[in-house]
Amino acid sequence: MRIRSGLPGALLVLALGLSGCGGNDSAGATKATPSASAGGKSEGVCKLLTPAELEAKFGTAFGDGVPTHQETGADLCTWTSANASPAKTFSITVLRQDSLDGALKSSGQTVAELFEQTKAAYPKAVSVDLGDQAYASPSEVQVLDGDTWYSFSAFLGTGSGAIDILKDLAARVVG
Repeated sequence: MRIRSGLPGALLVLALGLSGCGGNDSAGATKATPSASAGGKSEGVCKLLTPAELEAKFGTAFGDGVPTHQETGADLCTWTSANASPAKTFSITVLRQDSLDGALKSSGQTVAELFEQTKAAYPKAVSVDLGDQAYASPSEVQVLDGDTWYSFSAFLGTGSGAIDILKDLAARVVG
């Protein structure tokens, strides 16, 4: 079952797509609004959070985010620690129903169905009060908000405290 436990995170990384533009909510914090990737460019996802925000949360400097567009319609941004050894990484991936492509689009499944299938693979996932549905697993926070699925992942070696940080960052992006 080790393969199955890694499948949800791998599916999500391949599946989630996002570009974002920021706006201010009533509290003054930036809230991202996803939009379809233009021409397969995924730079917008890297504008959801800054390296300075990540440093403030994780206590280590991060370089600029590196955008990646997946053939499934996913856009991903990965930040890597600038000087920490071993390297620490943080990523955001987002999938919108209208950005599904490739095998995900041809499967006929909705983003909500994909989210539920992934959640089912984590029977010990803890519910999180974000979006329409959300849960935390050992190194990820997953949020379904309307027709958009956000994934926040960290490989930090910081134990259970990483989930609290991911929840804070997810709340900043999703609202």
